[in-house]
Amino acid sequence: MKRSRPLKRKTKRPEPKRSEPEAVDPRSIDDDAVVQGILTAISQKRLKPGAKLGEDKLAAAFGTTRIHIRQALSHLASRKVVMQIPNRGAFVYRPTWEEAQDIFAARRIIETATVAAAIDRLDKSGKAELKAHMELEARHDRNDRWASLSLTAEFHILVAKLAGNQVLLDMSRELMLRTSLAIATFEQPGEPDCSPDAHPDIGALILARDKAGAIHAMRHHIEEMEQRIRPREGEDEVDELTAIFQEIGARARAGG
Repeated sequence: MKRSRPLKRKTKRPEPKRSEPEAVDPRSIDDDAVVQGILTAISQKRLKPGAKLGEDKLAAAFGTTRIHIRQALSHLASRKVVMQIPNRGAFVYRPTWEEAQDIFAARRIIETATVAAAIDRLDKSGKAELKAHMELEARHDRNDRWASLSLTAEFHILVAKLAGNQVLLDMSRELMLRTSLAIATFEQPGEPDCSPDAHPDIGALILARDKAGAIHAMRHHIEEMEQRIRPREGEDEVDELTAIFQEIGARARAGG
């Protein structure tokens, strides 16, 4: 009797692994398109403190994945720009009144230092850069609210850049952002923004290397900004996420 040969079992081919969305490189997260888009919307006061940052809406607005959005929100939460609440989601950070006061106190210290250092290091290229920005602010149409907010913040960041200290520059950028949150939370309706009027005087004093005058003018300018806020708990209606980011034109260049 012939022995039957055992049937050979067919080996199953391993199923191809599904490609997962690439993680955002942590070394470049600050330059990430989603991070920058959210920061721009906050600095321009389009995204208000307390606004919910829904992952699905953000992913659709930026044309990327929820994983990408989640990484960006986690990074912004570490910078205290976003607050993440378990079982509720992510929201634009709403500072307390005490935090708002601390922000302006910090600005008085930091920007006094940046003005002094900028004057000490001011050279031909620095003068040209400052003059160019001052001319840009002078020509700018103040009715363009969003561009005005960006320009006024850029003036302070430029002064910090001219100081030649990367730590001061990073701190100044962070303070500009936190100032936007503080003003958006506590600003009284109808309060005028005096920044465009103060900047020409400050810039002229820096160009003249009048250190005492420039420091005094900058401190007075920050005090005027602080006078625009009052302790209150506003619950203003927030803007719709998709419309905000469509208007900004923000799309994620990486991540699919």
